[in-house]
Amino acid sequence: MPILSSSHILSLIEETFSIAWIGFPFDGGDWTGSHSLDYFIGFDAASGPLRPRFFDAVHPDDRADLHFDLHLLTKRTVPPPRTVRLLIAGRSERHVQIEFRRVPGPSFETLNLLLLKDVSQEVHNIQRLTQYDRRLEQAMRTWQIKGLWWADKTYRLVDYVGRDELVFDRDLLGMNYLELVPREERAPLLQEFMTIAHAEAPFSLPVRIVGADGLTRTYQIRGAPYIEEGRFVGWSGYVSAAPLTVMAQSAGRTKSRFIARLSAGLLRAGCAALGWSYGELASRAQLSTSTVNRILTTSGPLTDAFRLSSLVAILEAMESAGVTYATDAQGRLTLSVSCVNEP
Repeated sequence: MPILSSSHILSLIEETFSIAWIGFPFDGGDWTGSHSLDYFIGFDAASGPLRPRFFDAVHPDDRADLHFDLHLLTKRTVPPPRTVRLLIAGRSERHVQIEFRRVPGPSFETLNLLLLKDVSQEVHNIQRLTQYDRRLEQAMRTWQIKGLWWADKTYRLVDYVGRDELVFDRDLLGMNYLELVPREERAPLLQEFMTIAHAEAPFSLPVRIVGADGLTRTYQIRGAPYIEEGRFVGWSGYVSAAPLTVMAQSAGRTKSRFIARLSAGLLRAGCAALGWSYGELASRAQLSTSTVNRILTTSGPLTDAFRLSSLVAILEAMESAGVTYATDAQGRLTLSVSCVNEP
């Protein structure tokens, strides 16, 4: 069985890993290159003088920097690696990382060596990630999102991305949400989470979080089951600034116990109990009639389709007139009506 020569093995490695080399002596003599260099410059590297043809392939904006690096190399200073763009046939572009070496040898004083590696895919991935980060930042700014979070089934954080340094600019990995809220509020919040976990349904809760500065602020946390390969493995969601109406209630009775299960049918029942039209409800809640019409005619969870502040405004308008929504000891949603004298 024939044994492959070392040069043949080297050629296979160069072609497999998209690498090549260029060498020239210290006195600035002719350039020579590996056979795999053809892949980088788009022509046979051995068919003519290599140096001018190689620089013709280098993007015009990168030539001056590369010339400077080679000048340093001939002056016995090894420059740091540099990424340049090579134009193949003057059109397609390839990103190539060049490492500079000075190699002493027995038959020459020093050989200047350029090691080339194709990093086009890496550069493309970085550009895509940068573009993704910009879009994510714009989306979070537009929707006033303070942070994105991922948690396991027990609401223990496994990852997060945040814009609010008071909440997210610290090591939160492995922490449970209950560790972020004031101690006296952990028991009722745990009850909420247990109910949500049992239902495995989307949720929206006003929650007070202790910031890195030690102060407590009210935020709105929205989440939904995180499914992986068809299996429920945890939760994902975001944290946003809480609506003013929710912040005003956070110190007293909060509607978080039932608002995630609120339905259009229950709101219509409240309107019927008060004898209100949709227009009158909109006026009392200080919302547009079209918004109220959409809320009261929507099927499915309202918190998935509408702002929490709009739902709270409707509930407060009804409460002021004598209709109250609450949950009983069994977690059932109830509606009660009391007599309120109209002005």
